[in-house]
Amino acid sequence: MTHILDTLGLRTAVEADALTAGAKTFVPVHAGTHDLPVGTLLDALAEDPSLLPPRTGHLGNWEDIAAGRAGPMDFNTAICGGGHGYPLIYGFTRTEADTEGGDEAYQPGSLIDQGKRHVLPLHTWDGTRFVRRDRSAPLFCPLVQAEVDGRLVPLVDLHRQRMEALPGYRFRHWATALTDRAELVTDMLTLLLEQAAAQGRNQAFAELISQAVRADGEVARCRVRPEGSGYLLEDQHYPSARALAEAVMATVHALVDPAAFFARLPGLPPLLPVMSLQLTNVLFALLDMHHPDAPPGPPERPFITHLHWGARAMAGCPPRRHGYLTRRSTVRSLRAVTDPLVEHFEAARPVAFVLLPAQTFMLCPPSTSPRDVELMAGLFARLRAAGPAAAHETTLRWLDGQAELLSPYLRGRFAGGSGVPADGAVREPAVPVEPDGFRALTFRQACGAVAAFEEVLG
Repeated sequence: MTHILDTLGLRTAVEADALTAGAKTFVPVHAGTHDLPVGTLLDALAEDPSLLPPRTGHLGNWEDIAAGRAGPMDFNTAICGGGHGYPLIYGFTRTEADTEGGDEAYQPGSLIDQGKRHVLPLHTWDGTRFVRRDRSAPLFCPLVQAEVDGRLVPLVDLHRQRMEALPGYRFRHWATALTDRAELVTDMLTLLLEQAAAQGRNQAFAELISQAVRADGEVARCRVRPEGSGYLLEDQHYPSARALAEAVMATVHALVDPAAFFARLPGLPPLLPVMSLQLTNVLFALLDMHHPDAPPGPPERPFITHLHWGARAMAGCPPRRHGYLTRRSTVRSLRAVTDPLVEHFEAARPVAFVLLPAQTFMLCPPSTSPRDVELMAGLFARLRAAGPAAAHETTLRWLDGQAELLSPYLRGRFAGGSGVPADGAVREPAVPVEPDGFRALTFRQACGAVAAFEEVLG
């Protein structure tokens, strides 16, 4: 699939020669730092129906997202509802709580529909039974049950059933992609753990297992270290690298078949390891999640080109605000994970990770705000005239005179820390509209514009 790089003009940026030669095994490229027209990408995706980049959304409330009335989360509507990507649900998140650390964007500990939030009673295991929990601490979603109509339902199942009832959305689940190839993933993790032990550095383990979760659903950073022929996760002993790898997969299986996991819970260790985000990002590419309908097969050669829609944390809005994936420290960790996998597994090849900024679509107003569509088209005309490098400053000047003319809904998209609205306001269903000139913008221009909106309206 390397021809897509020629279409997008990114072959040099991904260091294709180094990937082909195996000199590098992971090279991320952020479209937001390049003058790639948005329309060029969208046309390329439309021409290859087998290629569909994942948009990694979270387990939680998608009803108002699918209805186009989710405020700052409408970029999901534009991408997933518009056919430019598909919702790949990542479930290793935590319920919203009175303290920091929970998922305030998708609010998985509640049900939100038409702007109204119903807080769910949440229960976790106390060692003998499931007990009601308060909201003092975020809880790891795979280990939580919600009380619905007087009975306990796995929180994962509750949201999965609601998502699957939404028409037009092809939800896929990250955990299913891993469990479908559980033997391969377990083998990979076993090798990585053995190599981490041989390296003798704590960071090598943190690149694979970032946290540990207790049976009561509370998560914290953890220390993994070798102990004889086995491993210690804090003070929990695992007799081998494979035993520890299988324990990592236990929490992944909890997202796929939570009822079976809860039935096993009394016999599981009281502390379970949680797969790191670094390893997760590598597996996005190695397990071909950009071809969601393709059966498992040999990897792309000479290297894998993985396109991925990332949002605020992953992609950010360069150059004003960078996401985590392209940080030097993250790239070092990603290569440390990918290097041995490429060396030892036929199923692994070097990776060109093309990061697509989902926030680009925050510039597309809802169909219920035609005045916003007209105003944004005027901004885009100015941006095209000014050139890519001037996008941020041009947008700041435009906002100085035009911001108050935009609808409160569009302005509210850029408020800091906001997620699916739960203010009780009734909003009509809508679809995001691409104003004239939107597809002619480059991703660099779009990121500069979004950054300006956040600076002024956040």
